[in-house]
Amino acid sequence: MAPAARKTRRKDEIKVTIAPFRSPADFKSCEEIQREVWHAPDIDIVPASLLLTSSRTGGVILGAFNNLGDMVGFVFSMPGSLSGLLIHHSHMLAVRSAYRNFDVGYKLKLAQRKEVLKRKISWITCSLDPMQPLHAYFAFGKLGAWGDSYQEDSRGERGLPADRITARWHIESGDVAQRLDAGPPRRDLRRELKQKPVINTLVEAAPGMMNSSPVKLNCSADKFLFEVPYNLPEIKNRDLGVALEWQGRMRQVFKHYFKKKYAATDFLVAEQDGHLRSFYLLEKKES
Repeated sequence: MAPAARKTRRKDEIKVTIAPFRSPADFKSCEEIQREVWHAPDIDIVPASLLLTSSRTGGVILGAFNNLGDMVGFVFSMPGSLSGLLIHHSHMLAVRSAYRNFDVGYKLKLAQRKEVLKRKISWITCSLDPMQPLHAYFAFGKLGAWGDSYQEDSRGERGLPADRITARWHIESGDVAQRLDAGPPRRDLRRELKQKPVINTLVEAAPGMMNSSPVKLNCSADKFLFEVPYNLPEIKNRDLGVALEWQGRMRQVFKHYFKKKYAATDFLVAEQDGHLRSFYLLEKKES
């Protein structure tokens, strides 16, 4: 009965307070959350000592605390530079499983943005896994970030490369402020498909297992869509071969079009015939 009751709770019934870490115990709690969320071995855990040092030397480390004072999530960024710009790089954002789907991560990002702006820095970057549609929707759809840099990586879990897109969040721009104020726009899928070309078609290989047609690499429209299955994480768990094919499509599309001065600027999710369809929106950069 308890899990079912929790599913029906509204987001505003989950009260959290966002604040800087308060004590050495909070830094240890951060280690525990890393283990819970990512199931990471100790060698990959960012230790409390390093987090403490970073907090004293320009890093931003904020925790989300429930009404009992327990930490349920955190965000960690550190100063750096990219293309000659002073930035904060958001290295980690994690929320305990029981507190997901209640906008805790979103509240942490808003607080991070506020803190970084206080330091007269206009950009926050992060490394985004393009094989995680929810992450893409969060960064591009909810926060208003964009990306035009793709990094290949031969490592990863279960044989899948850990490729990443560098997402850039221009936190003082008017477009970002408007997106945060109004939220992601409602999408009329029929209108979107009429207005923008789609460079691929999904093909059902098995129930719930969607593959892609060959992608078009000669698109010259100002904006176009690249469709990916909304259940990509499920596909990765069910069939590594299909997941690897999708990884190859990601590399092909993003590396090709990023070189042609396009950027991934949004992630669209819309319902059609009872199931969700999801698309990366790429558009030609103005400069």
